[in-house]
Amino acid sequence: MKNKIKEILSNRKMTADLIAKDNLKKAFLLHGFKKLYVREKEIIIQRARIEVEEMSVLAIKTESQDGIDKKFAELGEKSEPTKSKANESKRNDGKNTKKNIEKNFADLISYSKSAPISTPKSSPKDSPDLSLRNPYENEIKKLTIELQEVYKKQDEILKTANLTRKDLIPQYTCPICEDTGFKNGIDCDCVNKIISELNLERLNLKRLKTFKDCDYSIFKNVLIPKFYKKMQIWTNSQRKKTSVVLQGDVGTGKTFLLECIANEFIKQNKYVIFATAFEMNNDFLKYHTIFSEAKMAYLNKYHECEILIIDDLGSEPILRNVTKEYLYLIINQRMIENKTTLISTNLGLVDIRDRYGERTFSRLVNKQQNILFKFENEDLRKRRL
Repeated sequence: MKNKIKEILSNRKMTADLIAKDNLKKAFLLHGFKKLYVREKEIIIQRARIEVEEMSVLAIKTESQDGIDKKFAELGEKSEPTKSKANESKRNDGKNTKKNIEKNFADLISYSKSAPISTPKSSPKDSPDLSLRNPYENEIKKLTIELQEVYKKQDEILKTANLTRKDLIPQYTCPICEDTGFKNGIDCDCVNKIISELNLERLNLKRLKTFKDCDYSIFKNVLIPKFYKKMQIWTNSQRKKTSVVLQGDVGTGKTFLLECIANEFIKQNKYVIFATAFEMNNDFLKYHTIFSEAKMAYLNKYHECEILIIDDLGSEPILRNVTKEYLYLIINQRMIENKTTLISTNLGLVDIRDRYGERTFSRLVNKQQNILFKFENEDLRKRRL
């Protein structure tokens, strides 16, 4: 999976870079563009240097002023007598205090001469001309105006070749990480989207249904369209109830709704695992029977994903010491971590309890954390036939 993700990101980045490079080559063939392009870079670099120099000067001035202020504070502390010294100074007619002030004043004069010159702070009223307060501002302003003129001329030339300046910059699929997969040393959200899409491809669900695809007129039960709309809002809100259990007969619209929900979460760059109960049960068996470190991958994905969707629970065979035990482990752990889990099943509540046990049943029907809905409708697949 990791190698596949790296390959996808690498291809995206390389494609974006190549397109921008080809467009730049075309632009350089246009009369006068290359000269303007070079001048653009020169202005940007020149302006950046001035801004850095300006910040350095301001930092030195601030540091110098802070140093003098600190020295004043220190000298003030030195000259402030304690109660005992105050009493003593009174008894000595203030002789010691006078000596301290004279000595501290001499230290202050010495420090001020050695410290860098600090420009005194002035209000806008004192110096209305900004160029006097900031000698760099006029230069930056001139360069900015010139840069705008360069851009204007570039646009005019590029227009003749049906290009824009945007076409000369790589247009990455993910502008946040620029298709590297990392931002500030951690995985970018776009990686979650790639993982979700790869998972769906494995299930032959390359194109998920969306809420826009819904035709509510096919439902005879008016409660189902209302529930669809409720779930659309739920996917885009802060969810107090994190799990959903959809019951109903075959062909009543449960899987269709799960696909719509999965699509909404993937658009939000959530890490979504969409698995049939049969596929998940096979992963449980592999985890249970393989004795190597590689076994963890079969179980971890169901723990780690932000959104877990289990379709058609009850269609898988019950494997001894595997199915019930690991299903409970996954559902319980995800509830503890407050992670979203959605399940569709053809089983009734009693059947779920008898098949998977009281512990799993109690967690699936917990109304404080779960949304339960029963699809009561005719088989839509037969209706289409």
